[in-house]
Amino acid sequence: MRPFALTSLAVCGLLAACSSAANSGTAATSTATSAVSTTTVPTTTVSTTTLPTTTLPTTTVAGTTTVVTTAPPSTPPSDRLARCVQSWPLRDRAALLVWPAVYSASWISALTIVKATGVGGVVLMKPSDAFARSLHQHIADLDHVARHGVLVSTDEEGGTVQRLGALGTLPSQSTMSRLPLSEVTRLLDQHAAVVAATGVDVVLAPVVDVRPVSGVSPIGNSRLFAGDATRVGQLGQLYVDAWERAGILPILKHFPGHGSATGDTHTAFATTPPLDQLRQRDLLPYATLQSSGAGVMVGHLIVPGLTSGAPASLSRAAYQLLRGDYGYATALVMTDSLEMKAVGLSVPAAAVKAVAAGADVVIFTETSEAAAVIGALLAAVRSGTLTEATIDTAAIRVAGTMEQHGITCRADAH
Repeated sequence: MRPFALTSLAVCGLLAACSSAANSGTAATSTATSAVSTTTVPTTTVSTTTLPTTTLPTTTVAGTTTVVTTAPPSTPPSDRLARCVQSWPLRDRAALLVWPAVYSASWISALTIVKATGVGGVVLMKPSDAFARSLHQHIADLDHVARHGVLVSTDEEGGTVQRLGALGTLPSQSTMSRLPLSEVTRLLDQHAAVVAATGVDVVLAPVVDVRPVSGVSPIGNSRLFAGDATRVGQLGQLYVDAWERAGILPILKHFPGHGSATGDTHTAFATTPPLDQLRQRDLLPYATLQSSGAGVMVGHLIVPGLTSGAPASLSRAAYQLLRGDYGYATALVMTDSLEMKAVGLSVPAAAVKAVAAGADVVIFTETSEAAAVIGALLAAVRSGTLTEATIDTAAIRVAGTMEQHGITCRADAH
């Protein structure tokens, strides 16, 4: 069992309207967006002062409760951890790489699948408000059934992409980038403490795509910071620092840059400017944040001069660029969701290609596909398409992230 950053009593205090009874069973789907606690955001544009160069504090305080922090997740795994993971059956090792989405409306099914497959993580989609307000208990239930523990991730960019809006509204990145830096930090620390209190381990944010020089990004400018590549890197650092102070691993996205792509990868194939242009602009935030301890999400973006017509998420050259040229050698690296139209393959087939290319984690939206994806990875090892060493490298990195979040590897947990 992971050590929660805050006790359940502290959760009630932070949420301001915490139910005394844990929600059990499945929860009805809800699209309600009412927040338990919201923060009023000024409508006027204010200071864009350059970030201070002083190091931000390593802890913060939410109310009267200190938020527990963790060391940066990019710390190389120990020999002990490697030996522990390699003592598991291959199926268990492969399962660590597989992170399906889970939904509050079918939570009993999610628990069953997590127990049966031993997946290493899940992607929490937007839960109902009632479910979100007792999320710490539901995550504890996931921990209880997970074979080797499970990392819980969710999209929490702010604005329109915020799964846990029921716990308090986080403004969009576009809005946040126009606030005084001290206010950005305050809002982020406040919200990160609430999210950490639920037991969430990984946040799929911030977006560090750079806005196009003219026009609107295919994924919408509200999801992107306002400003040039330098400003994006500076603001991205504030977000990373806040999530890490709360003990949560942030994931930068969408490498190598979705801002100026030709389309939205959710719905169509998309091509970026050539690699030499990306290096001058879209890739600069990754250079800025390479020592931050953040993980990275690789997008389904075709990059002229790099990916040879394939999406970056399935391209060995893209992962080599990220880990080699941009310094993310030991970072946790995952794909964007493999159901997206820009992938062009079934989820199991895409998962094999992504892991072979260098991904540590594959994510997808259909919970029921978890067993098929694990099966495809095992079949790929048997056929020689993947090696056990490739599986092990990724599995050990996932297990290292687990240990950063209090989930200790046990050699006898099969």
